[in-house]
Amino acid sequence: MNIQQLLKKGMKAINENGLGNTLQKIQRRTITQIGINKWLRSDNPQLKAIYDKILNQYKNKEINGLVVLTSGLEFEELYNQRTINLAKYLSDHGLGVLFITWQWDDQEKLKKSYQTVYKNIYQVPVYDFTYELDKLKILDEIENKIYITTFPAKLFYKSIEQLKQSGYRIIYDIMDEWEEFYKTGDASWYERKIEEQFVQVSDLVTVVSKPLKDKFSFIREDIYVIGNGYTAALSGRGNIALKEKAEDQRIHIGYFGHLTSSWFDWDLILSLAENDSFYFHFIGHGAPEEILQKIEALPNCKFYGKVHPSELYKFVEKWHIGIIPFKHSKLSEAVDPIKIYEYLYFGLPTVSTGIPHIGNYPLVTHCNNQLEVKAAIDNYYEQLMTGKLDLADLDDFLGKTTWEARFNEMMSLLNK
Repeated sequence: MNIQQLLKKGMKAINENGLGNTLQKIQRRTITQIGINKWLRSDNPQLKAIYDKILNQYKNKEINGLVVLTSGLEFEELYNQRTINLAKYLSDHGLGVLFITWQWDDQEKLKKSYQTVYKNIYQVPVYDFTYELDKLKILDEIENKIYITTFPAKLFYKSIEQLKQSGYRIIYDIMDEWEEFYKTGDASWYERKIEEQFVQVSDLVTVVSKPLKDKFSFIREDIYVIGNGYTAALSGRGNIALKEKAEDQRIHIGYFGHLTSSWFDWDLILSLAENDSFYFHFIGHGAPEEILQKIEALPNCKFYGKVHPSELYKFVEKWHIGIIPFKHSKLSEAVDPIKIYEYLYFGLPTVSTGIPHIGNYPLVTHCNNQLEVKAAIDNYYEQLMTGKLDLADLDDFLGKTTWEARFNEMMSLLNK
């Protein structure tokens, strides 16, 4: 990370947490990096208790294997996030899961440490797992063992050698363009050489989009594109998008997800909002305060804040069209937004920018500029009002892009 990025990150942390808290966090992280806390810690009985429980489950044939799965988020059953859905899939297929959750330093507290967060899924903080990796050997007699990492932090890579020696098969599932996140200051842990090592040593490498496959094809050719997905049971009722005129006679256009200006094209949205026949709905977090002030001042825009994933359908049923207005960049090109599968499940024809490959999905139009976006919105609205929206390929697409189908493919590739 260069000096400008460090200063930007430092000022952001001070603004959010205050100077005192920021300095304290830096101090704790320095101690963590030196490794002092590793030697000060006594044996962790909670960790041993989880390992003993998993071993007993295996001996009693309650599970048929073990997966160590790393995550940047704590486990939340109803979040439609790739790693959480993968953990649930593995559990539902008879595997025990150690859900290794990221910490910025080894003093950071997690809400659900050492809890059973779902059937056969146990959340463990990454530093405790790493510091006491030798204790994992108690589970070596389990025959079917897999280690899956979903982002290439050096802390995760340190575990690979021992895990491979203990018979774990290694999957690196590349969810994002981490190097570009590093450049925006959002992945300070990133090192290109560590990611390349993950790609090289893993038994299976999967990516969510072709640009990510192309990026690492100089290392190996056997990289497989397995996009994101959706779960109908979590999303709620399908095909509920508004297909008739709204009471205000406007075209209602919606977005849910992250709203950061790092990739969300607010300039495009503000320009489109000058058209009084459009009404924009925004659900999510991360928008700059000055942008929110502009949005709240507009009569044809509404910001709702965060909404629980299981409640989204209540808002979507009042929308005609979905929109994903991303700035064009290497970061946007590589993304496979989970929201597009939810949009399509809800029956929302979608207009997008910055993500060319999703233009190949049914009911999705990729646009390069504001004029194309406006034309695509008008075109979809006309099809909705005349009953001419072509849904011929949608059911087949949705059948192939459930999380179950995606992870079936991943496990099939591993078992080959």
